[in-house]
Amino acid sequence: MLTLIAFIVVFGTIVFFHELGHFTVAKLAGIRVYEFALGFGPAFLSKKWGDTKYSIRALPLGGFVKMAGMDEPEEPSDEVPDDDQGSFQNKSIGWRLGTIAAGPLMNFVLAIVLFVIYFMLVAVPPTIGFVEQGTPGELAGFMPGDSFVTVNGVEATTSEEIIEMIQASANQEMEIVVKRERQLLTIFVTPEESDGVGRIGIGIDSKPRYPFFTSLKAGVVQTKNFTFQLIGDLSRMITGKQKAEISGPIGIVQIVGETARQGLPNLMILAILLNINLGLLNLLPIPVLDGGWIVILLVEAVRGKPLPAEAKGIAQFIGLALLVLLMLFATFKDVVRLNLFS
Repeated sequence: MLTLIAFIVVFGTIVFFHELGHFTVAKLAGIRVYEFALGFGPAFLSKKWGDTKYSIRALPLGGFVKMAGMDEPEEPSDEVPDDDQGSFQNKSIGWRLGTIAAGPLMNFVLAIVLFVIYFMLVAVPPTIGFVEQGTPGELAGFMPGDSFVTVNGVEATTSEEIIEMIQASANQEMEIVVKRERQLLTIFVTPEESDGVGRIGIGIDSKPRYPFFTSLKAGVVQTKNFTFQLIGDLSRMITGKQKAEISGPIGIVQIVGETARQGLPNLMILAILLNINLGLLNLLPIPVLDGGWIVILLVEAVRGKPLPAEAKGIAQFIGLALLVLLMLFATFKDVVRLNLFS
């Protein structure tokens, strides 16, 4: 149940902000929006405000913003007159490009916001990074990954404070409480004296909270670094220099569930990665994706007139077929990797 809830919350939030980007710029451009939907399939919750229906649908695997004049009409009521000023096709190339690009852009903005929240509010407690062999720390039972809770009954807040207490306790038994995989363990250790101070042979890492502007700068830098790293990975997979590692819905649900059990900090980092992934993937020049729409709009700008509806339809059919095949392949790999049919 935790896995499903975590997936719906994380993926739903990512999709919501992506579609909110499209929706917001469309409204600013004066484009009539028929529907703002989270999920696919039948709607189990919907409400109409003004010209727009807002809905939550059964399959939480995406979302869409249905705009007047953007796609071929599915129903007679979707028919748009050629001179309709609320039609997507009648807006300037700048507004149309902005409306399409706003979805992926919102994912990058959300990644930065999550980084800011992470750096400002999520402090990682002092944690053991390594344990030297044959030292009091190893003999007492410390392990990498143990996070400090108290030292001699005092709450452990920074690595500097813990190191000072250990150094001041040469040849004196200490009582240290650590957290290991959701369990609290009490460990007694006696620091050995070295160069006049106590040592137990462990390395301690920690991450304090940072102020807003420091967090904002770090968020921008980290988002940029993650983005270029993912671009590099994708290019190496395309050229065959790196093994293609893709996950379908089953794999993503499993990853989110496992990460949720590791705690909020890890789940936030995963949400950031998924945001950047979704933003980049939507910018790929594949019809039906945002990147494909951007290519079509740029071609129309060069031609000075819209592409024929038939050409758009064929391109979108090919793009959809590619995505479906990729999704089926990724899902098959998930099933084999997780051994679901054994």
